[in-house]
Amino acid sequence: MGVLFKKDNITIYNKYYDIASDTDKYQRKVIKGVNWQGKTHATVSDKGLLLADSTLIFIDKLVNYISPKKFAKLTNLERVNYFTFAPGDKVVKGEVDFEVIGIKPYRIADLENEFDEVTDIKSVNIMSGHIEIEGV
Repeated sequence: MGVLFKKDNITIYNKYYDIASDTDKYQRKVIKGVNWQGKTHATVSDKGLLLADSTLIFIDKLVNYISPKKFAKLTNLERVNYFTFAPGDKVVKGEVDFEVIGIKPYRIADLENEFDEVTDIKSVNIMSGHIEIEGV
């Protein structure tokens, strides 16, 4: 079964290791037609009120999605044709053209400061017809 209510777009930033520069880099890919569900959870304890944001993203399976291990083995020329979802990757709600190059003001921290709805992928669940991503 496919994803219902595909009203949102996301921009995924896949982290990968670049052998040539000996640094971690990020590849940006826009995915259209997803279901983004953001929630705030509240817990009352003896220490007071604790708030935590979480995000669920539902995406139909796409032909250019590959597993994180396969993505890590791609060459620079191959990598631009694919994307993956791995814990630690960043997802921004909406279609953004912000390129992370590792130099201020284009670092991953600057991405989080520039946009309101940025989430870190914590878990990925591959279903028969779609992918479910949980982020915080």
